[in-house]
Amino acid sequence: MKIKQNLGESLYIDEPTSSSSLVASAGQFMAIIITLGLVSMISSILVTESLSGDAERINRAGSMRMQAIRVSRANLIVQDDSRPILSQEIQVFENKLSHLFFGGIASTIDDPEVIAQHQKILSSWDDIKQSPQTTSVEDFDRFTVKIDKLVNLLQMESEKKLSLLRLIQGITLFSILIVSALVLFKLNRSLIIPLKQLVRVASEAGKGNFNIKIDHIADNELGLLSRTIAHMSKQLENTYQEFEDRVDKKTQELTQSNQSLEVLYRAASNLSNYEYHQIDQKIIQELVQVLGYGKVSIVLCEKSINNLTFYKAKTNTIDHQYMDVHQFVLEKRGRFFGDIVWQVPKHETPEDWQKQLLQAMADIVATAIELEQKKNTENRLLIAEERAVIARELHDSLAQSLSFLKVQMSLLTRKMQKGLPEEQVNETINDIKQGLNHAYLQLRELLTTFRLKLDDPSLENALQGTVAEFAEKCQHAIELKFEIPQNYLTANQEIHVLQIIRESLSNVHRHAEASLAGVNLIKEDDKIKLAIWDNGRGLPSNLEQQGHFGLGIMKERAKSLNSVLAFEPNSPNGTKVLLEFIH
Repeated sequence: MKIKQNLGESLYIDEPTSSSSLVASAGQFMAIIITLGLVSMISSILVTESLSGDAERINRAGSMRMQAIRVSRANLIVQDDSRPILSQEIQVFENKLSHLFFGGIASTIDDPEVIAQHQKILSSWDDIKQSPQTTSVEDFDRFTVKIDKLVNLLQMESEKKLSLLRLIQGITLFSILIVSALVLFKLNRSLIIPLKQLVRVASEAGKGNFNIKIDHIADNELGLLSRTIAHMSKQLENTYQEFEDRVDKKTQELTQSNQSLEVLYRAASNLSNYEYHQIDQKIIQELVQVLGYGKVSIVLCEKSINNLTFYKAKTNTIDHQYMDVHQFVLEKRGRFFGDIVWQVPKHETPEDWQKQLLQAMADIVATAIELEQKKNTENRLLIAEERAVIARELHDSLAQSLSFLKVQMSLLTRKMQKGLPEEQVNETINDIKQGLNHAYLQLRELLTTFRLKLDDPSLENALQGTVAEFAEKCQHAIELKFEIPQNYLTANQEIHVLQIIRESLSNVHRHAEASLAGVNLIKEDDKIKLAIWDNGRGLPSNLEQQGHFGLGIMKERAKSLNSVLAFEPNSPNGTKVLLEFIH
């Protein structure tokens, strides 16, 4: 029998011989036990058959003894009229004597003593039968004793056969017990003990312990099984060790990957919350700790002019005699920001995971720098846009009011110089006062508008605060319907929308005289729809000529959203301010 091994070699295990086979041994023991049983059964049958008819013969001999007594009694009282009785008793005895050994097998009368005693009885009976009248009582007693001795001989012969039967059964039982004990002993030594050891080896192998050896060596099936299990255990041990090595290697790789991911995650998280220059040293420390050796530095370019890059001077001096330098470019969308420089001792060989970690970190840092620059650019644009809006509002409102006041002051001066009546002078002074009040109100509106800050990162929370603020000012309920996803709008869009809503609610507070108002901000497909409504007295017909209510600022903000602000009557009364723009 041949068993293949993992490495290609072969292991030969001889088949057990027929003489050493457990099956053959079991067959031999079974044959012995069956043979002993058969011998015992056949012997018992023969002895039992030899006992067949013994009890009947003993009974016949006993009845002969009784009949002899009856013949003796009949002979004592013999008379002329009683002779037929004697003859009849003699005839009965004769029949019993002749049928004494009928039945059974022939070997039952092979005992010499029984035959001799039987002959004596026949001889004595012949003497008594010839002259029964002359036979005395003593002769009949002696004849009866002979018959009694025959009965005893027959009993002894039967008891000998019973003793032989007991002996045969006892010997057979003892032999079977001896053979059974030998079978159990050999079974325990060659089967049970090895099986227990094999079960223990298999159980320990299931727990990963392959160091237990099998001591059973035999040229039988269990020996073959032991050698096979020992070989399999060795193979399993090698395979188990190989898998453990693989698991250790994978665990180490996963640990390194996990550490790399943690470093990358912390770097990305920190870069999303802080500016790059605030955490660059922390990123470098964590990288060095995970990499295990070498020096890491981040070199940013100062500026790029005609594809020539100028670096910052704050970098570590590199000793190329003892260090190898690996550079990982900080680049995003064709824009170059610098490098991550890794100085590695010459006797160290960087692994792929280390290079992948540094390149991933370079991508994250480049993305963070790009986002920071983009944010700064957007902030500058937003500031410039807000300044333009302020400048237009100052020009359209406060500057015009100041120009009007300047004209009125010149008019007042000329009237006073000409000495015009006091009524005309007071008229001009009243115009100046109204102009100052109007300019002051416009200034307050501008200050309220441009002081707004969106402190809460959630537009919904900011709107809830605004609605609560104006509901308290107006002394009536203001409904809010907000149905757009969180962080759906850009920061610039959120500022403009919130400013338009605040200005509209401010107009409701100051001019509408309403008892209910509401703000609806919903998303339909890719459009954002805004509606501010109230049930007040509505807008005047000469809205455009009046030039107040902050309409200019609201329209400028709507224009910044690439949209147009609309004013409509509300049903049954009141006003609607409508705005619709594409996100």
